[in-house]
Amino acid sequence: MELPIDLLRTFIVAADTESYTAAASMVHRTQSAVSMQMKRLEEVVGKPLFLRNGRAMLLTAEGRTLLHYARRILKLHDEALSAVAQPEVSGRVRLGAPDDFSDRLLPEVLSRFAGTYPLVQVDVSCDPSPRLEAAMDRGELDLVVRINSEAVPQRGVTIHHEPVVWITSDKHLTHEQDPVPIAVYNEACIYRQWAIRSLNGQGRNYRIAFTSPSTSGILAAVKGGLAIAPVGRNTLPTGVRILGPADGFPEMPSAVVSLIKAPGPRSKAVEFLAEHITERFNELTMTGNSELLN
Repeated sequence: MELPIDLLRTFIVAADTESYTAAASMVHRTQSAVSMQMKRLEEVVGKPLFLRNGRAMLLTAEGRTLLHYARRILKLHDEALSAVAQPEVSGRVRLGAPDDFSDRLLPEVLSRFAGTYPLVQVDVSCDPSPRLEAAMDRGELDLVVRINSEAVPQRGVTIHHEPVVWITSDKHLTHEQDPVPIAVYNEACIYRQWAIRSLNGQGRNYRIAFTSPSTSGILAAVKGGLAIAPVGRNTLPTGVRILGPADGFPEMPSAVVSLIKAPGPRSKAVEFLAEHITERFNELTMTGNSELLN
């Protein structure tokens, strides 16, 4: 028994979208072709992989198991092909990214990239987005992942929409204090601006109890019960929970994440790292951040 790569690719897209029709448009096939591919895959494994629930195609228990392995198989498959096809790629890439992504998402991207292009050196700078963009303008960075408040970024291409949420410790009732203590980044941070605007809009008393330039510092304050905080949803660790309307905290906007490339000629290493970053953020968008919350 073999698991054809093309069937696994379509299977992952169908599982993520819960729709053969949506999957068809993404893999550039007809809906009937996708349906036939999934039927073939079910014949290969000898188990049903999908169950119809209204218009949605939901995974069976066997489908969820296969999805886990399918992602791993395709990751290794694509890395192997890239490593063989591009063994000569080398050089240095200077990447700038906000601290939000430094703990979980960025290490995963860099690990994937290093596995495919082991001869490329990646230097990472973590700073607020305006500082990173300024550094690129000075010729100090090749790529910048930027968090924007605009629906359409002025520079670069949109690669993700990041929900911003209030969080509190799951062991404390910090959010019930009056005035409510908040932990925030520096004054230029849009998360901070949105949070204060949200609280002012409700006429809610608050005090800035903790400031930090790093996400790890903000999260430590929240987990310790010192404050609540506005953060990107993908940064959530264990020990915290999201505050919603039922807790008296309305939803906040989503930040637009863009990828900016330095102007002028670029090396293959820069282009390939840009592709890896874009691919990972697209996966994150497709799964609704669920991967990083598990």
